[in-house]
Amino acid sequence: MHPHLSLARYAFVVLAAGMLTVTAMAETLLWGGRPEFGVEYEHEKMADNLSHGKGLTLIPSLSFKNGPIHRIDLLFEGERDKEVSDGVTSFSNLYKVAVRVRKNIPLQGDLGMYFRGLVGRAKGDSESYYYGYSDAALRYERGFFGFIMGVRVQRSLDGSSGHDVNKFRLGPSFDIGEHHELELRWARSWDAHTHAHESDSYIAEYTYKF
Repeated sequence: MHPHLSLARYAFVVLAAGMLTVTAMAETLLWGGRPEFGVEYEHEKMADNLSHGKGLTLIPSLSFKNGPIHRIDLLFEGERDKEVSDGVTSFSNLYKVAVRVRKNIPLQGDLGMYFRGLVGRAKGDSESYYYGYSDAALRYERGFFGFIMGVRVQRSLDGSSGHDVNKFRLGPSFDIGEHHELELRWARSWDAHTHAHESDSYIAEYTYKF
């Protein structure tokens, strides 16, 4: 046998064994969860049609097939906001860190729903606060295509004003092979107390599944 061929086969066996070992260790260390990593971009347009915000979120996750919880997310978000008031334009930055969990519930056939809960902390140029939200959504999945429609209730957890909103969310998702998923969302927000329309958001999220 040619020595280069023999070396190539040996390298392949070692690489395959190494990958299996890493996979087995990951399943043990990560409680049987499948690691995923998401990147989300959001453009938020305020109701005055002048102010807007742009945000980028990194989302390392663990996904579970069985158990009381089907997904755990960590969220690291940075926002850049532009506010126009009385002809004066100002910019501000906001950073958020949060933990989110998800529970899936099958209904019938391709139809199901999920519930999510989040707790996080936000820190900006002039304020910091704790916040949380709960999601409930109907989800349709067939083959590579999915679609969700749901509501989000977000509240400040420390009494800070101006952060209590309700949202309506909808949009499609696409599984691209075994490892890639793309989600597109539109969300409309209302002030939870005055019910005034606050903003519309356009969101794109890409997730890589290991």
